[in-house]
Amino acid sequence: MRRITTIALLGVAMLLAGCGLIPGIGPDPRIDASPVAEVACPETYEDGYAEGGLVPSGFTAVAVLHCDPYASQEDAEGTWSGALLERLEGDLGPVLAALAQPSDPHSTGPCPAIGYMLPELWIEGDDGTVIRVAIPTDGCGAPKPVGLDEAIESLDVAEETFFPTALVESNSANAAGCDTQPQFLVIAGLDDIDLQETEQLPPGSTPLPDDALIPMAMPTWPDADAITGARLCDYAAVSSSQNSSTLGSDGTRFVGVRELDADASRQLVAAARNAPAAPSCTETTTALVVVHLQSAGGEVVATVELDGCARLIDPGMRARTAPDEVLELLAAET
Repeated sequence: MRRITTIALLGVAMLLAGCGLIPGIGPDPRIDASPVAEVACPETYEDGYAEGGLVPSGFTAVAVLHCDPYASQEDAEGTWSGALLERLEGDLGPVLAALAQPSDPHSTGPCPAIGYMLPELWIEGDDGTVIRVAIPTDGCGAPKPVGLDEAIESLDVAEETFFPTALVESNSANAAGCDTQPQFLVIAGLDDIDLQETEQLPPGSTPLPDDALIPMAMPTWPDADAITGARLCDYAAVSSSQNSSTLGSDGTRFVGVRELDADASRQLVAAARNAPAAPSCTETTTALVVVHLQSAGGEVVATVELDGCARLIDPGMRARTAPDEVLELLAAET
């Protein structure tokens, strides 16, 4: 009877293992990693990218390479975002032992709705090639507690390489009282919305009042007699083929600051007040100016594209077509 029970339990275990429901039973879904010439940090997952896997037999490890794709670094220009590649050396035995622990088969049962940020790890071989390794996980993709973190922390950082992607905080822009990147929000098509003729409300309901779409007081152009001047923050677009060290997060860079006197600032506002709504446009601008109007009631901000679509984003966040006089006043100061 005991033998029958044992056989029955073994049969149930094999059945569950086939369904991926028993951790540690079943084949490891990882395969041996293929050596490549260099590390991709961060991994782009483009065609031909290195698939993470097991350390293959016969591969002699000399260093662990850890890629942090969400790193930052400061220099004389400011704070950069980018990727940091660390070369770690020391006793690699515990690291290799942890990586060799089996992953569980993919579970066919319910898994928690949790996303896991797994470390980007590479192993460098004595022949100079590298492999991208996949850490052991359970059937739901969660990292298994195999002592990998502790093993990596015991290694020494022999070298660090930072790959900048965006200047997120510019020292020169901050000193000038400007943003690192031009920040503005456009309420597209607001001038064309007729709340009485749209189907935003169920039939028979009370129409929305005019101020219901935006439940706050929107900034407006200041009165002419209150304007005391303007600070002009200049930005230029940079193509991807140019030096990436000049790039901001959206392909523009801060290039300088200028001042507009009170008379010129009043002329600019007078010309901008009645600017027509901007039509749809897909042209690319190469230069724009953020106008910080100084007035007795406080600062009011507008943005002007000097070329391309030549739009003016007014203080109320509406896209207008910049009048020629506005463009001339700003271009005359360059």
